[in-house]
Amino acid sequence: MKIFVLIMGIILSTLGLEIAIFRDAMLIAVLYFGVGFLLILYRWYFDKMTKLVHITVVTMFAIPVAMMIFLGVYGSNQTADFTEDVVFVLGAGLRNDEIQPTLTARLNQVMLYFERNPDAIFVVCGGYGAGNTISEASAMATFLTDNGIPLSQIILEDQSTNTYENLVFGLMLISDYFPDGFRATIVTNNFHIYRAGYLARNLELEVTYFGAPTPILTWHANFVREVLAVFNTWFFGNS
Repeated sequence: MKIFVLIMGIILSTLGLEIAIFRDAMLIAVLYFGVGFLLILYRWYFDKMTKLVHITVVTMFAIPVAMMIFLGVYGSNQTADFTEDVVFVLGAGLRNDEIQPTLTARLNQVMLYFERNPDAIFVVCGGYGAGNTISEASAMATFLTDNGIPLSQIILEDQSTNTYENLVFGLMLISDYFPDGFRATIVTNNFHIYRAGYLARNLELEVTYFGAPTPILTWHANFVREVLAVFNTWFFGNS
């Protein structure tokens, strides 16, 4: 057990450094590195800890791991039937105006949807992130038009800063196109499907899902960040 704890501590600390150097997720990097460092300390004082401390440590790890498994399983449930009128494509952030792997996976999923329903309207959602000169929506629209989706079928929602605003502002735009109602699906990564659906239901928006896979190199950062985001949404409101 002590060896396992030490190995986990080293792995998490290393992942924290990797996220800090190569990814735009400093909070997650600090969390990974901090937890890893605490595990290493815990390993050295393992025999001096009480049973209650051991139970607490196990519980603190079990809850987020269970949540990550839940998000992965939930997000694998594809419910889109390719007859929807509208596709909400949720933003995932740019880095130096460049689309990153997580968002690329979503856009590739949009292209798969377009192949099966070429008449849909695509609402690309996402505003201006720190350090970027173009909006997420603009970058996504360029990607989609470059790959064959007509610009006339793309609506840019470029004011939002989080998932809730993605849906609120996107819904405001699309309602003008379909005053008598519409059917919609959401395209995002599988880890994000649960929270997107939760927020959509709060807006009384009935949607289906067409989840994209999460790139393996971003899996650890995305799922941990999403667990924190889900807890934030549950306890503190929309985000």
